[in-house]
Amino acid sequence: MTKKIFLATLFVLLSSISFAQTKYTPAEMRQDIDSLVKYLQDVHPNPFYRYPKNKFLKDIELVKSGFTGSLNKIDLYLRIESLLGHLEDGHTDLAFPVDYYDSDPFIFPYNVKLSTKKPFITCKSASSVIQSQLPAGAEIISINTIPAQTIVNDIVNVNTGENRLFRAEFGASKFDFYLEALYKLDGIYHIKYKIRGTAKTVTIHGLRKSRLDALHKNEKATNEKAEPIYSAKFLTKNKTALINFKSFDWEGFPQFMDTTFKQLKEKNIQHLIINLIDNGGGDSDIGDEFFQYLLDTPFTQYAKILEKNSEPLKNRLRDHSKGKVFSDADKTILAKPNGSVDTVYCDKIAIRKNPLRYNGQVILLTNIETYSSAADFAQCFKYYKRGIIIGEETGGLVKSYGDIVPVYLPNSKLKLVISSKLYYNAGAAEQDWHGVIPDIQTTADNALQRAFEYIDNQRK
Repeated sequence: MTKKIFLATLFVLLSSISFAQTKYTPAEMRQDIDSLVKYLQDVHPNPFYRYPKNKFLKDIELVKSGFTGSLNKIDLYLRIESLLGHLEDGHTDLAFPVDYYDSDPFIFPYNVKLSTKKPFITCKSASSVIQSQLPAGAEIISINTIPAQTIVNDIVNVNTGENRLFRAEFGASKFDFYLEALYKLDGIYHIKYKIRGTAKTVTIHGLRKSRLDALHKNEKATNEKAEPIYSAKFLTKNKTALINFKSFDWEGFPQFMDTTFKQLKEKNIQHLIINLIDNGGGDSDIGDEFFQYLLDTPFTQYAKILEKNSEPLKNRLRDHSKGKVFSDADKTILAKPNGSVDTVYCDKIAIRKNPLRYNGQVILLTNIETYSSAADFAQCFKYYKRGIIIGEETGGLVKSYGDIVPVYLPNSKLKLVISSKLYYNAGAAEQDWHGVIPDIQTTADNALQRAFEYIDNQRK
C-alpha cells in the first residue's frame, strides 16, 4: 500500500468515529500541525535523518488538506501519528490521549502478540477475569474479515519507532484501542483463527472499560500482585543465577544489587544470566551503577552526544529548576543560542572499590523490545567484551536519538515529545543505524533455553 493510499484510507476509517470529545475545526487542526512541524525543526537535531524533509512536508500538506470538517482528539492523534511514524524515531512521539478512556470504550479482553511476519497476530492469553474463548497460542487469521496482516500494518503505520517489528510489538499493548479507533467494531469481534493446524471461528464480545475495571477490582489480592522490576533466581545446576531486569528504575535497585551480588558470592555462582528481554529502558544511570558490579576497568556507555539547544529545551530546564537557584551549568545552557548544536565527548567512569564485584561468566538476553537505555547497556556490555549476548537484535539502536523535550500543541493540547540529543554508544560508527547484534541469534522465547545450553556445552 502506498503512502498516499494509506493516508486516504486512514481518513475514511476515522471519519466514522464518534467519541464524545471536544472537536476541533480544520483551522485549529492545521495550526496544531504547523506548530508540530516548527517544534520538530526547533528541537530535534535532525528529524529527517531517514525520511527526506521534502517528502515529509508533502505528507503534512496532504493531511492538512484532508481536514474538511471538525474532528475529535483521537482522530487528530491518529493522523499525526501516521506522520511521525515516517521519522523512525521512537523518542519523538505523541503521548497517548488517555481521555479516550473517558468514553468508556469497548475493550478486547485478550493479550496478543503482533508481528510483521506470519503469524501476524497470536493470542497470548485472556484477561484473568473472563472465561477464555480463544486459546493461548492461537494464530488469529482475521477479525471481522479484516486480514491479520492488514491490521498489523495499520497499527504499525500509526506508531513510531526505528523499525516496524518494534512498532508492531509496541502497538500490541493498546490493541483494543486500535481495533475500535481504526475500524469501529463496537465491541463485536468475529474472529477466524487457527490452532494446531485447524481453522476455527468464534465471536467475542468486548467489555466496557468500566465493567472490566470493576471485575479486576474484585479479583483476589493474590492475583493482583505486580511482577517485580528486579528479581533473581539461583539454580543449583551448574551454579547458575538468573536476574530478570524489567526496566531501568531506581526504586529498590540499590538494595536489590547489594543483596543479589552478595548471594552470588556466597553461593559461588559461576554463570550469571541477565535478562533484558522486553526491557524498555529508563534511567541510563542505572546501567552505570550496574556495571560497577560487572566491570573492572573504567568505562562509558556513550562515546559522544550531539545536543541541540532550543527554547523548549530551556523551558524544560526552567520547569525542573522551579524554586531552585540556577547552577553555573544551567546558566551556560540558558545562554546558548537556539538552534546551535554542541558535541560533548564522554569521559570514562572510574571503577570504585566494590567487594561484591562479580568476575564469573555473564550472558545477556535481548530482544526487539530491548530499547533505549536497556539497549545502551547491551552495547556497552558488548563493547567491553564482558560476556556474550543471546537473543534478538535490540529495538534500540547503537546510534540513536533521545532525551525527550515535551511541548503541547496549541489547540488540542496533545503532548508531543521530541528528541533533543543524538547519542553515539561506545563503539558506534557514523553508519551504525542498527541495534545491538547478539552473538547467538534466536527468538526471545528460546533465548533463555539457548543460554542454558551454552553453559552446558562449556562444561562438556
